[in-house]
Amino acid sequence: MTHGLHIASLLMVACSAFATTYSVKSPDGLNEIVLNAEHALTISIMRNNTPIVAPTEIALELQGGETLGLAPHVKDMQARAIDDVIQTPIYKKSQIVAKGNQKTITFDGNYSVTLAAFNDGVAYRWETSRTGEITIVNEKGGLVAAKDYHAFITYGNGDFKGDRLQVSWENLYTDGAISSIDTKQLIFLPLYIKTDAGVLVMSETDLADYPGMNFFKVEGKTAFTACFAKYPDQTTIEDTQRHRRIHGRQGFIAKTQGTRTFPWRTFTLAATPAHLINADLNYTLATPSVLRDTSWIKPGKVAWDWWNDWNVKHVNFRAGCNTETYKFYIDFAAKHNIEYVILDEGWSKHLKIMEISDEVDLVELFKYAAKKEVGLILWASWPQLYNRQEEVIKKYAEMGAKGFKIDFFDRDDQDVVRYLEETAKVAAKYKVLVDYHGIFKPAGLQRKYPNIINYEAVFGLEQLKWGDNKRDFMRHDTILPFTRMVAGPMDYTPGAMLNATKSSFAANWAAPMSQGTRVHQMALLVMLEAPLQMLCDSPSNYLDNPACTAFMADIPTVWDETIGIAGEPGKNCVIARRKGDEWYIAAIGNWDAQEITIDLAPILKKGRWTAEIFKDGVNADRDAKDWAFEKTKFHAADKLTISLKPGGGWVGHFE
Repeated sequence: MTHGLHIASLLMVACSAFATTYSVKSPDGLNEIVLNAEHALTISIMRNNTPIVAPTEIALELQGGETLGLAPHVKDMQARAIDDVIQTPIYKKSQIVAKGNQKTITFDGNYSVTLAAFNDGVAYRWETSRTGEITIVNEKGGLVAAKDYHAFITYGNGDFKGDRLQVSWENLYTDGAISSIDTKQLIFLPLYIKTDAGVLVMSETDLADYPGMNFFKVEGKTAFTACFAKYPDQTTIEDTQRHRRIHGRQGFIAKTQGTRTFPWRTFTLAATPAHLINADLNYTLATPSVLRDTSWIKPGKVAWDWWNDWNVKHVNFRAGCNTETYKFYIDFAAKHNIEYVILDEGWSKHLKIMEISDEVDLVELFKYAAKKEVGLILWASWPQLYNRQEEVIKKYAEMGAKGFKIDFFDRDDQDVVRYLEETAKVAAKYKVLVDYHGIFKPAGLQRKYPNIINYEAVFGLEQLKWGDNKRDFMRHDTILPFTRMVAGPMDYTPGAMLNATKSSFAANWAAPMSQGTRVHQMALLVMLEAPLQMLCDSPSNYLDNPACTAFMADIPTVWDETIGIAGEPGKNCVIARRKGDEWYIAAIGNWDAQEITIDLAPILKKGRWTAEIFKDGVNADRDAKDWAFEKTKFHAADKLTISLKPGGGWVGHFE
């Protein structure tokens, strides 16, 4: 297994005079990133010889008044070609063919900037070579669009005591010309921009011991400027141990080792939105796995309790967060070969993680689940584990826990980023999975620690338990594959069995429903990348719908190949994924009825195939729970026409 990037060639440039402009192109010649080092460092990006990112100033401001990147003087330059095959234990494909080019430009002052260009995008990163510790006051960066392009963004969704960087990174997407974007609201990454030469999604990867990047729109310009959370000052635990809130921040964003590399600033580039789904840039540039053995890491599906409010029916016990209800969930999971059951908030006493609720016999549940070959995952808020990960994880791993869902981070400062890696390391020691919730987008750590099995950072299905019926989730769902999913997996939690048309939808805490059709929900299990995929609805509702349940329970959660077929954010999306010799194709649409015709040849290649298909029923526009099933045959040379009702979906299994 190859984990790193193999250097196919190395070119040393040793001359007394250096240029002020450095360019790196992708192997196919389409993508280009340029560093200008004349007066201050700027980054610009072209695709197919078309400028899409205008010169954007970058700099690192250090404590003491020194600014790296200001009045730069080039000292050295090294170039290398990358040619490698990366084996991926838990990902949307089993391997990545990584071919690209890099240049590292070193400057007086013991720092450098590395440029990288691949066929699926470009990136840059800082590196410093200094003794001891350095303090980063701020990092200058962002994105200056070459034109007033169309963008899809998510705004910040909170302002706790005047601190806009205490948020959950969950919101619906809005879109429009860059000039129309609100300059007063925090903007989350990934950022999607439609350009004259295709599409661009900006994010970051290999984030470690450093705060995450967010944006603000610049007043009067088609530009975004980077925003980083400063290091927390005083913190308190509030909301019954759910949150660790900040009361003031210090005057720097990071104190860190003086010799280190910094996060990659990534720009995924593609000719069409569908091609973004094939991209691997953020995974490729992340640190390879530090775990020698990953065979114990088992992706899979989860029977989840919280979304359906522990509601089960036709039983002889009182349903709720208790031993009897969880045994019912375990029995359901075992019957359908579902790998895990989660015990969400309520299994511990008053959120005191070392005290188990009187209603939950956890020792008995671990024994019962083990006999049924079902793993149990425990929910916790992150203050409950802060500075005590070893104590907590060791205790419950020895009892039989297979994972932790850790929630309510609501920050991305250096303290939290450190915690994520520390926790993943401890969890790996005890062979425990972690699923991070109330958190910013994935930024490469899931490659370094593959036991980080999922992230939230998405306005997911839980949001339909409350609020009003004006939230357009059908549009939202068709945006996610081209935006948030480019950064990495997401715990959206699909699989609702109570489905509603646009006019009939209503929020309901105890018996929640989804917008859109039944098959839209089924298709999301293929559509959305999630190595740990939660089935959100009640076991009772699944048992009432055996055909749909059996199909969803059999869908893999990691894949050998992924292909983006068609789509446009806000309108529709079609994805194909392969596991072994079998293919799954999924399609979803917005509230418009529509037909999509695709060519099967690029997917199925050759031969005859049998397909099991779930599609919207003829009356799904009246009753969103209506679905139809057919088993049919295809030849690889055939074309496939997919018909979607309003809020519709389509999913097929080909073998």
